[in-house]
Amino acid sequence: MKIPELDILIDRLESQADLTVADFDSVVHALAFLAPHVVPADEQAAQRIGTADGAVQLAGAAFPNWVVHIRGRSSGKQGQWHCSLRESDSSDSDAVIGLGQSPVLAQSILAAVLRLAMILKKD
Repeated sequence: MKIPELDILIDRLESQADLTVADFDSVVHALAFLAPHVVPADEQAAQRIGTADGAVQLAGAAFPNWVVHIRGRSSGKQGQWHCSLRESDSSDSDAVIGLGQSPVLAQSILAAVLRLAMILKKD
């Protein structure tokens, strides 16, 4: 599934380190479209998913029992974080993989979640 607005949102997650709560609210709305069963129902969801813990919890809710692999470097003001979401950790034969990268750890996780949700979304 290709939706230009979602591609723009993922690009912002991956390229900007200074996102606002409104930007994370856009992630919540995107998930409401892609995977409504995962969207947190409280008013603090946008703030919470902007943290690494909140993003990992969201990934776990969206894709239970999937493997979250995070790697990166922290250096100075910005690091470079990579996240992959895979069904299995034992082989390279997964049908789909969610990938994200960003100078901010939480945003790399959110980008991977959105990409995977877009791939799995049934039209």
